[in-house]
Amino acid sequence: MDLLLIDDDEVDRTAIIRALRQSKLTFNVIEANCAFDGLNLALERHFDGILLDYLLPDANGLEVLIKLNAMTQDQTVVVMLSRYEDEKLAQRCIELGAQDFLLKDEVNSRILTRAIRYAKQRSSMALALRNSHQKLKELAEHDSLTKLVNRYGFELCLNRAIARAKRCHDYLAVILLDLDDFKAINDTLGHQTGDVLLVQVAARLSEVLRDGDIIARLGGDEFVVLVTDNDYKYFPMIVANRLLKVFEDVFCLGDNDVLIGASIGVAFYNEAASNSSELMKCADIAMYRAKKMGRNQIQFYSEALDKEVRYRNHIESSLRMALKRHEFKVHYQAQVNAKTHQLVGMEALIRWQHPVDGIIAPDQFLPIADEIGLMDDIDDWVLEQACTQAQIWLSQLQPLGQEFTIAVNLSASQIGNENLFDKIVHILTKTGLPAGALELEITENCLIEDPHAHAKVLDRIAGLGVRFALDDFGTGFSSLEHIKLFPISVLKIDKSFVASYDKDEKDTRLLAALLNFAYGFNVISVAEGVETVEQAEFCTARHCTVLQGYLFSRPLDTAAFEAKYILPLLTQTQLPV
Repeated sequence: MDLLLIDDDEVDRTAIIRALRQSKLTFNVIEANCAFDGLNLALERHFDGILLDYLLPDANGLEVLIKLNAMTQDQTVVVMLSRYEDEKLAQRCIELGAQDFLLKDEVNSRILTRAIRYAKQRSSMALALRNSHQKLKELAEHDSLTKLVNRYGFELCLNRAIARAKRCHDYLAVILLDLDDFKAINDTLGHQTGDVLLVQVAARLSEVLRDGDIIARLGGDEFVVLVTDNDYKYFPMIVANRLLKVFEDVFCLGDNDVLIGASIGVAFYNEAASNSSELMKCADIAMYRAKKMGRNQIQFYSEALDKEVRYRNHIESSLRMALKRHEFKVHYQAQVNAKTHQLVGMEALIRWQHPVDGIIAPDQFLPIADEIGLMDDIDDWVLEQACTQAQIWLSQLQPLGQEFTIAVNLSASQIGNENLFDKIVHILTKTGLPAGALELEITENCLIEDPHAHAKVLDRIAGLGVRFALDDFGTGFSSLEHIKLFPISVLKIDKSFVASYDKDEKDTRLLAALLNFAYGFNVISVAEGVETVEQAEFCTARHCTVLQGYLFSRPLDTAAFEAKYILPLLTQTQLPV
């Protein structure tokens, strides 16, 4: 039996080792004369028992005992040794994990051997009790059939999550799921087959969840998922859709293939309720509403959020068909020379002419399009449409010596596309638009990830003659670095700076500084959001090159833009200022 003896008194150590050698049992004793050395030895190897002196030069025995139990996975067998008889001290040592407390003056071979033997027995019993307690806890908190957390375990998790959400202001939702017509499975195929189905359902549901999400079986054919997220309120909706999607494929139950659906109810913490029991009730109400509305669907308890989420789902489903149905339109907003107010370009802006909802603004559908993977198709369509129309107008105006540029926004997914250069070449070749007439607008947020790789691609495109504009200039994190790294020839001053330039002296100086920077850097500056004559005059006086905003024109469809800007040029009509 391997023992570690921690005692600073060499005489006491010798006496203890002599007593152990007189025992019928064989002991291999390793010595340490201070707490530091003893703890290091205990950390390096396993000992069957530790004989620990209560008084050590660098720590007392209680401190060492606590550290021993903290650093070893299994409970260490420890017998405390002391020269002083103290019942309270002995009791405290036992409470902190020691198996026995012996007086050094009473130590002999028989007492020491028995103490060590009994200490090991008590340690084994304590370990078995702990393991038994852990197994009972597992049984109490987990479902025996699916091995998921059960109702009791889920309630514990939910209460902890709500307490955390209160502190951290996290988003939290309960998703309640009930199988549709599960009773028919039990009645026709038997309860054993029903159990197999429940196990398969549990496995599929678990596969589509994140590591931090909690799924439980409440009983019967009812499951519940707890979803938390610190900054994205729509994530429970995404999870609910994933859960419903797992029921699209059949379940193989021996000789039977079964297709079954599920009704899902979702309740949001603070939107529906602020405590666990009420939150579960709200999810239950939403789930039963899903069954009432036709089953195999998702319902949300919060009326306001339900309406918002339903509209989002409506937008998502409509988006998938919008391109095929030619529902997207390109509108154009004029860009004018800051001094003459003559047309020098236009920005292409997408609009969605929904057959039911009418015109839908880009900020309402483009983020959703990005999430569902439609941005590349939409961006390519806008680019081709804008270049095609711009070439038509250019071919009409070129005999009159009129030129302009068409500005088209590049999204993050486009910039990250390895085929971007080839796409631009293809579009220019297909539409016949001169490369010098195309201006691609990029935002700083699109350039943060892998900037050097992006810079190489943009440099190749700039080599064609295409020019790049940095949109929303002044609102990003590292504008100066981006101007140096990327082939930027146009800076678009964000409309927020133009709108607030006269609010106070700092805002005035800030807009002036941005415009002077562009002038000093010898790049074209475009002031966005110009709505008043005063704003236009202020920007022009500070070397602004181009103005864009409602003072001159709102975004117009093709026919309206042509009537206002192209036809007057063709007839040599001077545009009103």
